[in-house]
This record gives sequence, C-alpha cells and structure tokens, in this order.
Amino acid sequence: MKRPAECTSLADVRTEIDRLDAELLRTLAERRHYVLAAAPFKSSPAAVADPARVQAMIAVRRGWAAEQGLNPDMVESLFRLLVEHFVAEEQAHFQSTRTMG
Repeated sequence: MKRPAECTSLADVRTEIDRLDAELLRTLAERRHYVLAAAPFKSSPAAVADPARVQAMIAVRRGWAAEQGLNPDMVESLFRLLVEHFVAEEQAHFQSTRTMG
C-alpha cells in the first residue's frame, strides 16, 4: 500500500486504485449481506422500502461526503442507486423467505 504522495509512476497509482476498488467491492458485498439480514425484521414488502429512512440516510451520507472533500451531489446519486438496487434485492429476498416457509 502506497500513499498518493509515495507513488512514483502511473503504474503505482493504478495499482492503488485497483486495490481500493477491490476493497470497495468487498465492502459493498458486506453491505448487501446486512441488507438481506434486515428482511426478517420487516413486516411487509412495503416496509422494505422506507422513504423516510432513505432520506435520513442520504442526508447523513451527504454530510460525510462534505467532510471527506467529496461532492455531496455525486455521493447522493451513488447512494440512491445503491439503495434502489438493494431495496429491490431485499424485496425479492423478503418474498422468497415468506413463500418458502
């Protein structure tokens, strides 16, 4: 692992970006496991999509983005895409766990 200032070539920079991207994907996979773990705690498919929770979560992520020097609009777009995808996955998981048992 090299800090940005320690990179001495484009290859170094690309290696570190690849390392970070792999770490991001591992983190997304872990997040997905928690999303699916939430399904048994929900009472209905409608409870899976919780707009008030999404709004509150987005506001917090926008704050975190600003603290990290990232564009809050970009981070909001990213998290809205994640939430949309994971809600659909959680709804499917919710339905499959209810119909199986």
